[in-house]
Amino acid sequence: MYSASVEALCDATGAGPRAGSKVAAAIVGARRLAEAATREVLLGQATDTNTLAFRQYLVSRLGSRREECVMLLFFTGERLYIAEDLYVGGKRAEIRIPLRRTVRRAFDLDARRIVVAHNHPSGVPQPSASDIAATTRLCAVLEALEITLDDHCVVSGNSVVSMRAMRLV
Repeated sequence: MYSASVEALCDATGAGPRAGSKVAAAIVGARRLAEAATREVLLGQATDTNTLAFRQYLVSRLGSRREECVMLLFFTGERLYIAEDLYVGGKRAEIRIPLRRTVRRAFDLDARRIVVAHNHPSGVPQPSASDIAATTRLCAVLEALEITLDDHCVVSGNSVVSMRAMRLV
């Protein structure tokens, strides 16, 4: 139910359209509160992508999603969390990192560091060749603009694989 669409939630209630949409709205509101609560682990201290808390955060945000999503996390030069953007959709076997939007958003936020995370609904958390190519391209663009790509994490279920730990970033 957590990652279900609003339409699926309305259908699942078995109530009429009005009652179903109210229940769905309440569930969506509860989701947003839960996301805000889990995000607190990132606030006020330097973030390291190797920590259990950071990995649990990624699993909570991406692990149960059925569609491929890309999440961009923006940080200061001191690794303090600023914001995140989530892009839903794309091909099942390939991620699309919106380069222009990423750069624009980083400049708007005055971000100096970025972490990319995306999920593999297939259940295999290993980066694909297209994941590695997209990361290499993003890294080159960001490096030219003096922004550091700290890591690219692949999430599948409860597993998180760091491309930095694999020496791919």
